[in-house]
Amino acid sequence: MMPPAKTRLELAEEMGVSYTTLYRWLKKNEIILSSGLVPPQKIVEIYETLGFPVPKEYE
Repeated sequence: MMPPAKTRLELAEEMGVSYTTLYRWLKKNEIILSSGLVPPQKIVEIYETLGFPVPKEYE
């Protein structure tokens, strides 16, 4: 089963930062997201690029 897509706010909360901080980090690292939910592949890219451990459900 494919892990779920998430909102940007859900990602920020999981990382323990505000939505604004996540937005700044994404912009700084040139990670471009389309509108809507963040797909699983992008979630893995975001975690790896920002240096966070990838959640087990996405490995």
